[in-house]
Amino acid sequence: MLELKSGLKVSLPWALALLCAGGLSVAVAQPGLVQPAERKLAAALSAPATPSAVPVHRVFDDLLSSALREHPSVRSAQSQASGAKLDVDVAKWAFWPTVSFSTQRSDVQVGPQTSSTLSVQQPVWTGGALTARVAATEKLDQASSEQVAVVQGELGLRLVDIWAAMLDAEANRQVTQRTLDVLTRYQDIMQRRVSAGLSSNVELRLLAVRVGRAQTDLADAKVSLQIAAQRMAQILGAPVEASLPELLKPIAQERLAEWVRQQSAAVFSQRLDQHPAVRKAELDAAAAADQLVVQKAERMPKLVLGYQRQLAELPVTTRDRSTWTLGLNYTPGAGLASMSQSAADSARLQARLEAVDTVRQEKREQLLLDWSALQREFDRRASLEATISSASDVLASYERQYFGGLKSWLEVLNAVQELTQSELRLAQAGNATTLAYYRWRLRGGELPHQTNWMQ
Repeated sequence: MLELKSGLKVSLPWALALLCAGGLSVAVAQPGLVQPAERKLAAALSAPATPSAVPVHRVFDDLLSSALREHPSVRSAQSQASGAKLDVDVAKWAFWPTVSFSTQRSDVQVGPQTSSTLSVQQPVWTGGALTARVAATEKLDQASSEQVAVVQGELGLRLVDIWAAMLDAEANRQVTQRTLDVLTRYQDIMQRRVSAGLSSNVELRLLAVRVGRAQTDLADAKVSLQIAAQRMAQILGAPVEASLPELLKPIAQERLAEWVRQQSAAVFSQRLDQHPAVRKAELDAAAAADQLVVQKAERMPKLVLGYQRQLAELPVTTRDRSTWTLGLNYTPGAGLASMSQSAADSARLQARLEAVDTVRQEKREQLLLDWSALQREFDRRASLEATISSASDVLASYERQYFGGLKSWLEVLNAVQELTQSELRLAQAGNATTLAYYRWRLRGGELPHQTNWMQ
């Protein structure tokens, strides 16, 4: 069956007869929009006046959540976070007494040949070093937890980029397949015209070149789709063939456009404040400040309470087995090295503080770029829809003029190519809005397992 511009469907023999008689208009049909399920976004995320429906791609969300749980890079970051948590316990144990035991044997002729000593030392005052060290390790522990979210966000962006390649390859495959179907129908019609002496054999050869080019493009699109699916399976650690039918459909554009319209400018500052990379940089700077306090406290004497007990036989002149001491421990270091070390740590602290502003600026730029891309692609879609309508009318006009002897066959095929390119750009624009939307959310610090993702 062939579809006329008016929507009337006729069988192929009747279509051939009409075209040979002077003007059936064949055009590439525009793909329909897929309507996946929708969920609600938490009001705390974007703070709109009323909760808005959030576009959702359930299949991709499930794959993304699985990757963020099971990928080796995420597990490595989680192990680092577990080690940082244990470092906090190590720092807290420094408040407790330090117990040591020593034993030695000598070859003296008089007195005991073996002596053993049990020592206990309890820090009484360290100039704030112990407290600052615990505070530094606690902040590093929190920074390690934020680093897990940073790694997950970067992995999510990698998965989004692969998904982008899959969607573009699928759009190319669908549009090219429809174009190839049109060109194949043209071949059947042109073969009848050449046999009837209404067209030259050159026009049939020209059509064969276009068919061969479309077949090559179709094969390339299939290979690109296969490669992207393999890359995604490599990250997920599992095949994705079962999810491909739904995975290759972008988010419904109407829902996405409605969501974009309901966002406010205040969302950007909120997303920057909650971004794990920004929080990690702030915690690193705070930990560096505490470590500077530790380093300065190391230059001060430390008050230590000590206890020793002899466990072996005592010499005749010694009667007390136990000894209590209260003393100062002071290790100034070589020359003025401690002062130089403090200056170096102060410079590093300033670098950490500057890094916070750098990360915040980078994330703000990325969010603005993603948001601009999202809005630009919506504007581009409106323009492309008008272009497709015009290209379809031009193709129909060129077909009629060709059979009237006013247009060449090459001009008709060029009109088909122009319509194909417009449809491909429209499909890619729809994919771009979907991907910009996911990038904006991931770069804003959102992760699927969080409560402020898609609820």
